[in-house]
This record gives sequence, C-alpha cells and structure tokens, in this order.
Amino acid sequence: MKILNKTLIGLLSLFCLVSCDFLEETAYNKVTVGNFYTTKEGITNGVNGLYSTLRNMYIQEYLIYMCEGPSDLWIAYNGSEQWRNWTIDATNNDVRSFWYNSYKSINQCNTVIYSLENDEIEGLDESLRVQYLAEALFIRAHYFYHLVQQFGDIPMSLKPTNSVETAVYKTKADEVWTQIISDLEYAMQNLPESYSVSEYGRVTKYAAMHHLSRVLLTVKRDNRDIENALQYAETVINSGQYSLVQSHAELWDINNKHNSEVIFPVLYTQNAELNGNGNTAHMFFCSAYSEEHPAVLRVIEYGRPWSRERSTDFAINLFDETIDKRWDDCFISRWNVTEESVTEKIFSPYSKQIEEKVWKKGELAMIDPREPWTPEQIKEVWPVLVFLPEYMREQIDPATDVQSETNPNAKWPSNTRFTSYKMYAYLVKHLDPLRPEVNWTAGSRDVFVFRLADTYLLAAEAAFLLNNTQKAVEYINVVRHRAAVPGHETDMEIKSSDVSIDFILDERGRELMGEMHRWYDLKRTGKLMERMNDPNMSSSTTGKFEEFHVLRPIPRDQLTNVSNPEEFTQNPGYGN
Repeated sequence: MKILNKTLIGLLSLFCLVSCDFLEETAYNKVTVGNFYTTKEGITNGVNGLYSTLRNMYIQEYLIYMCEGPSDLWIAYNGSEQWRNWTIDATNNDVRSFWYNSYKSINQCNTVIYSLENDEIEGLDESLRVQYLAEALFIRAHYFYHLVQQFGDIPMSLKPTNSVETAVYKTKADEVWTQIISDLEYAMQNLPESYSVSEYGRVTKYAAMHHLSRVLLTVKRDNRDIENALQYAETVINSGQYSLVQSHAELWDINNKHNSEVIFPVLYTQNAELNGNGNTAHMFFCSAYSEEHPAVLRVIEYGRPWSRERSTDFAINLFDETIDKRWDDCFISRWNVTEESVTEKIFSPYSKQIEEKVWKKGELAMIDPREPWTPEQIKEVWPVLVFLPEYMREQIDPATDVQSETNPNAKWPSNTRFTSYKMYAYLVKHLDPLRPEVNWTAGSRDVFVFRLADTYLLAAEAAFLLNNTQKAVEYINVVRHRAAVPGHETDMEIKSSDVSIDFILDERGRELMGEMHRWYDLKRTGKLMERMNDPNMSSSTTGKFEEFHVLRPIPRDQLTNVSNPEEFTQNPGYGN
C-alpha cells in the first residue's frame, strides 16, 4: 500500500536528537534505503533513533487532547477553542499533528525494518539483528495502535517511502489490528527480558506482553483473545522484573524515575544539548496559581501554568481522601507563600474592618479543597484563600454574598474565592522541579508509557470479562492497597459485588489519570458514548458528542493533497 502526501515528502531526512542512557546523540541526514544502514554502527544508530521519535508524541500538547480530554475526567479549558467547545473538524491542528508525526515516525520504522530484513549489514550478528527488528516492530506497532484507535480505517504502509506518492489507500481497521498483533507477537518472542543498566529504556519482552494484553482486550475477537490478555498480563506481573513502589509520592518523585514499576518509558535528560524540545507535559495540567494571590508568584516547584486540562468534578469526586492517598500524592491543592515578605490589606471577618497582613515565605496562602467548605470552615483559616467549586458561583454572588468593607455582614468570609478555567487543584505527575528556571519549557522527566499498576488493572479487566470476579478483585486490591492512607488498607479493599466495568474504569481513573490512556479506556470498555454524554461526568461534551465522534477527522490537507479523493474519503460526520 502506498502512503501519504506531499507534506511527507522527504520523510527519510531524519534529525534525531537522542539523549538518554543507551541512546547516543546522532544526526541523520538524507537517509534513504540502502545508503546508511549497511554497518552495525549505522543500524544501531537507526534503531536508537526510533526511540527518539517517541518524543514527538510523548507528551506533546496534541496528545493530551487526543488521549485524555475532554472526557469524563478532563475539561479542555484554556487551549484550543475546538476542544473547549467540542467543535472538532478536519482543520484541527492537534489532530493534524498527531496524524503527520505518527506517519513520519512509522516511515522511519519502516526504513529500519526494511534494512534489517533485506540488507547485508556488516558486523551485525543474527541475534542482534533479530532484537533490533523486534524493537522496530514494537515501536511501529505502537504508532499504528494510536492511529487505528483514533481514526479507524487508515493507511498502513509496511515499506519505506522516499519519493512522492500521492495516491493513498485505507486499510480496514481489523487488518491494522491483525498487523499490530503480529508485530507485537514477534517482539514478545524475540526481545530480551531485561537489559544492562546502561541500556535502560529499551523495550523488553514484558513491554510487548503488556502491550499485547491491552490490544487483545481492545479487539476482543473471541474469548481466546481475553484469555491471552489475562495470561500476558499475569506473566508480566509474575516475571519478577517489576514491583510496585511504595506510594505515588515515590512513583512521581522525579529523582526516582528509574524505578521498579516502569515497564516502558520514553526517556529525557537534563542535558539541554541532548534534550531537544524536552518533555513539555509539565505545563499542560498546571493551573494559573500565580494570578490569585499577591504573595504567591510563579516558582519552579509549582510549575509553569498553561492550564490546558482541568479535572472534572466527577474526577475529583472519585477520591476519598480519608482513605485514598492518591489525592494528596497526585494533586497540588495547597499553595504556600513564595515571596520573602508581602504586605496586603484585607477585610477581616472578625474585626469587620480592613487589616494589614504581612505574608511570610512558606506560610499557607491558598487552598482548593476536594469538597466545598462551609463559611465557618473558610473563616477559621482566614486570611488564607479558599476556593469553592466554580458551579457555586450560581449560588453565591461575590458582589453581594462575600464580605467586604462595603458589605461587612455577608454570609461568606472575605477569603472566599472560586475555581475557574485557569485556577484549580492540579495533577503533579508531570511537574518538573529540576528545570533550571521557572519559565524553562524543555523538561527532563521521563514518561511512563506502561507501568505495573496498569498491568494489574488490565489483568483485573480480563479476569472480570472471563467471569472470574474473585481474581479481578485480587488484582484491583493490590493497586488499592498501595494507594491506601497508612492504616486504611482494609478500608480500601473491595469485594466481588463491587466489581463492574464502571468500577474498573473509575479505578483506572484514580490510578492512571493524566497518563494518556483515558480515551482508549472509554472506547475499549464501550463506555465512551455514555460517559461523554453524562452531564454528571462530562459537562463540556454532553449533548454535543455524537456517534461519529468515536473517530477523529482525517486532516483536511491530507484529503486535499491525495490524487484519489474518491477512494480516500473523510471519516463519517466530518464533511471535508
């Protein structure tokens, strides 16, 4: 099959900034089939370069819209208007970036695969050739996994392209899934179980098994697929290669990124010369905390706020913070004074007059509680600002119901505030306190694409679908025990009657939110349409999400540049 349009001419000119651990920095220029991958050094650099392509996906701004929200967990507030208002069409730049970056990377994979399968490569022994082929097939399968989930029937070129080919043909989604499974099975059978410390980051046999488990749970062609999904997940769990770390606080400690839970990472580095654009995910979930309080200014610890994704009320209410530590471990909901000394004049609910407050560095300044506070609770912490949920603006008018010098006897204390599209409690999983200065965008945090807690939950899902509810409970409880507030492990346990697909989805939300799985979880479990139209879950898409939205629009310039538009058509519902 031929692939792609004029936009992708010259895909084989690769400029790979490859940085961490086993990856050397190498520049590839004008790479074409047969002129580069003829030596062991050349093909090694080529395979290493495939890992660097993953940085064009993990985690770019487009990926958070395509994989996380808007959804039941996220509202896309401060970014693209099309996502905010759910008016996505073929002009959407995020969809376009997803499409073209994926196909550019696939073509690079195909170039490496072609050489490994067809060329005589000087100095490359058979075992390393097979390993390299397995790595390249895994990475290609991963891109196709994303594309078929997002677009359905897609072009599926399995050979490199290095010339203008404007006729583009779609492959049925079922065939794409079959190819993904075949590539991952080869990877599973031929990748090593582990590598030396210096080669941390390479995909392993167990990464392929984890990926296969998820793919088979997605396609569910028959019961055997679900049985294999369970088997692969259990093999990873029982391999002895991985273990859950003690807490989410430990898991998301940036100084502990090479930890025992990670199955498949995308690597970054603090070396600015090797880090390319870096990991920019630290900006996308962070709220505009520095615009709310005169003594809280932007600092590295709290992040650089771009306010792209805000958790829904439904997502916040998934956590019981009295027994589940994931709320405290995974969210910033309290902010301290960042300046040495700031004097502010504030109306006091006690003296009923303006008082002078001198804020000192380190003092508590703002709180966004998981549940709304009463006026009495807010008054107790005055002058600390307390943020009520945005929907409470309908019940409380700040002009008349919040105390001030001109309205001293109002019900709500003067330190009452409201969350907004820019200010909210936010996820810490992607924050990067190792950036050299506060406005630095090129972060160095690794991305955990697959980790063991996800494997446990995939195993639980497969077991539940096979009517082995007790086994599902056991796997879910492993994850929930780790998440428990110390002393509340028993309180976090569930029983067989608690388990359902909805419970599994909610638990995946609590454990994995913000890790680029949500759209696929909702699709795989058949809950996408339901949850996107439930006003108690996804207020921004309710009434707007239609059946055709299950697939994304093919980018308009892809459609306009093909020479066979009668065959290569737009996905239903999007026009052209």
